[in-house]
Amino acid sequence: MIFPLPLVPFEAYMLQDDRPAYPMNFFMRLRFSGRFDRPALESALATAVARHPLLSARVQQRRRNRFDWVAADAQKPDLHWAPTPTGGGYPRCTGIPLPAQPGLRTYVLEGEAASDLLLQFHHCCCDGLGAFAFIRDLLVAYASAVGTTSNQTALAPLDEQRLRRRGAYGLTPGRLLRMLPRQLVGLSGVRQFFMHSPVTLTSSTLPGGATSLPDEYPAAYTREFDENESAKLRSVAAQCGTTVNDLLIRDLFLALGQWRSRRQEGNGRGWLRMSVPVNLRTVNDRRLPAANVVSMVFLDRRPEQFTNRRKLLQGIHDEMQLIKRLQLGLTFVFSLRAFHAVPGGLARMTKADRCTATCVLTNLGAPLAKVPLPREEGRLVAGNVVLETLDVLPPFRPRTQAAFAVFRYARRLRITMHYDPRSLAADQAEDLLATFVQHGHESARWSE
Repeated sequence: MIFPLPLVPFEAYMLQDDRPAYPMNFFMRLRFSGRFDRPALESALATAVARHPLLSARVQQRRRNRFDWVAADAQKPDLHWAPTPTGGGYPRCTGIPLPAQPGLRTYVLEGEAASDLLLQFHHCCCDGLGAFAFIRDLLVAYASAVGTTSNQTALAPLDEQRLRRRGAYGLTPGRLLRMLPRQLVGLSGVRQFFMHSPVTLTSSTLPGGATSLPDEYPAAYTREFDENESAKLRSVAAQCGTTVNDLLIRDLFLALGQWRSRRQEGNGRGWLRMSVPVNLRTVNDRRLPAANVVSMVFLDRRPEQFTNRRKLLQGIHDEMQLIKRLQLGLTFVFSLRAFHAVPGGLARMTKADRCTATCVLTNLGAPLAKVPLPREEGRLVAGNVVLETLDVLPPFRPRTQAAFAVFRYARRLRITMHYDPRSLAADQAEDLLATFVQHGHESARWSE
């Protein structure tokens, strides 16, 4: 038993940043052909949750602004069944009150020949890659429960004791001393963070004191590049000496500038800021259960820098390479440690009513590439169901009105946009995503 387990600063940040009107929750919707076997899915969920302790734990206050993970009362994980047609919007969800409940909710929406599995995670429990580790176990355990694979051979062993070092990021005292001088560059980024005032997507924004969720929560749109265009984007990135992630960051900046200009938002000179999560896992974290091993970096650009697409791309690539080379993704978590060390520091940091980022862009890579299950045309077969596609919805904060997730599945690149319907009308949100995707199409055509 590893509990009680103190929250690390990033988890405390996610807990403090949670608001009734802006839950620090993210969603994953898995869309299957076929209908689930109920007892098998319930068994698989129990198996998967048992392998990832933070998803079934509760948060308990130890003293002011200090919290522990503690074991929840023994009970089956919640699994809500609803005879709702698949393929439409999302069911109305509410935030997860983490101190009182575990940070995972699971819904099944059933149609006649299809099923949607909707997973809601509190970000205090894990990041997106941690959630996908749980999903991999859930799919394998389900296949085992319906008798198509062996749970014992397919489920890789995990080491829950590694959760004790989830906030160390592989840094021994010696490594920490060697890399601290590099963080001087990161300090200039911290200064930039506070000196620049990023603009919101629209002037129609709610103050951080809003107290209730929108009627539509979550609200999202998804677009997909076909297999050919997905391959072309990788080819273009290689030809340019950059990454697909650099291309997509560039294209989203262009989309933000074009969309705001079309709507006559601002004077065209404000800073657009993109919050980009950075994975901090090392090879030693391969057996780590679902957790937060992530940080964030912030990229600032002005629309006047968007006139030269190649120059913009090169600048983004250079900045991202500098971040990787100097491990500047650690700057944010070091800052959180400093705030966490001051009583009430994280609370004051998160409750400030200001725009900290225009939008979020998280790239999860190909998170289901190594699931040990058979495939049909690249799609995972889990027993009697086939995972046709999936959506990922990152959380958004006050004055950050949209969050984008990018990932690859079945050789296709997908982009999901989770937006705040109190600030963006549905047609405005759909137009913003379409503008982003159109710039992606233009990038793919560079190879022609």
